[in-house]
Amino acid sequence: MNVLLIQSYLGGSETPVYPLGLACLKSELDGMNVRVFDPNLSGEKKEQVYMKLAEILSDFCPDVIGISLRNIDSTNKRNVVFYYDEFIQLVVFLKHRIKTVIVVGGSGFSMFAEKIMNSRPEIDFGIYLEGERTFSALLQSLNAPENVSSVYYRKNGQVKFSGAGEKYSLDQLRDPDMTAVPLAEFTRFPESVGIETKRGCPFTCIYCPYGFLNGRSYRLKNPVRIVDLLEALASRNGITSFTFTDSIFNVPVSHAEAILTEMIRRNLHLSWSAWFSERELDENFIRLAIQAGCRNFIFSPDGFSNNILNKLGKSLSRKDIVKSLTMMSRTKTCDVSYNFFKNPPGQSIYGFISLILFCIIAKWRLGKRVHFEFNALRVEPHTALYDIAISEGILQPEDDVLHPVYYTQKKTAYIETFFNLALKLAGK
Repeated sequence: MNVLLIQSYLGGSETPVYPLGLACLKSELDGMNVRVFDPNLSGEKKEQVYMKLAEILSDFCPDVIGISLRNIDSTNKRNVVFYYDEFIQLVVFLKHRIKTVIVVGGSGFSMFAEKIMNSRPEIDFGIYLEGERTFSALLQSLNAPENVSSVYYRKNGQVKFSGAGEKYSLDQLRDPDMTAVPLAEFTRFPESVGIETKRGCPFTCIYCPYGFLNGRSYRLKNPVRIVDLLEALASRNGITSFTFTDSIFNVPVSHAEAILTEMIRRNLHLSWSAWFSERELDENFIRLAIQAGCRNFIFSPDGFSNNILNKLGKSLSRKDIVKSLTMMSRTKTCDVSYNFFKNPPGQSIYGFISLILFCIIAKWRLGKRVHFEFNALRVEPHTALYDIAISEGILQPEDDVLHPVYYTQKKTAYIETFFNLALKLAGK
């Protein structure tokens, strides 16, 4: 069976990221003739991308096409790009170009699975949540998809769901097949290669769908296996930088420390970035991470006052954020990034002024090494924020949040207006 895996097209608006999800799928497809196409890599215009795809379809003649819909819209909420429109163009093009089975998965699809299946008849099957085992099993059972868990399918003109499957241990899965797309093509994009160390997130941030997508408890990957992969990618493929894709890298601390210790033991000369929890950070861990090659510590406190942090469901306090700045000020060789929402629940003029003062102090202490992001708060399904938006009248239960809807606290909406104006004047 010929299987073509495609990363959904982003229209050339963001820096390419290695298609890790497709690499994970490919590693589980024994006995299949698999080809992978990432239209985001070339930097070509849309017409050229589709010409190249047409050539692949003609030469390869896929029996099944799997599309990874990772992003519905852009992560930059100041200049929003609605990638879903590009996805629709892709599936329509494929359906009209070749007679084949189209399967869609990815986090973006799973967030809106029923909506997408019901509105896009071009899609034959949908993979719900994690896809490695599900996609492989579906290819063996295309005529009886109801026998495979976590599959959306069509029967008598109706969209059906086979029922959610169980989460599996990462030790049951093979390492991603990083030959899916040549890694050499990504070396010009710093830290574009992602490395996964675990799945799941026990935190309860009200806006975040990670718990829905990956489960509320951690499933840890063996630290030795993680570093084996890193060593192989460095020696065979020449990568020099990467990103840990975990929602939070340094929780649980013991698992992160085991990875870092193994990296140091093998003397890997790699630079990397990751997302960190301020609360779990201490100076010993910071030194260990820097020794292992960390060059960018990314934090997402999202708010600065304790009231905002509590309303966001964050498991940290203002004291933790200040402590992280104090510790990072003692470092010399790494960048530090802080991400905040402009006008979240619980925002007040006092909270806003405190945040601005924190940013001024951070800039004074760290200079060019510190970076800030101020984002709008996108309302996602399967989150507590979705319910809050409905209760406050920002949303109606029948509203479609596939198209971006943003939360802003009504009584302090002027703060978001100020942020937008300031960012525009700064050219961001």
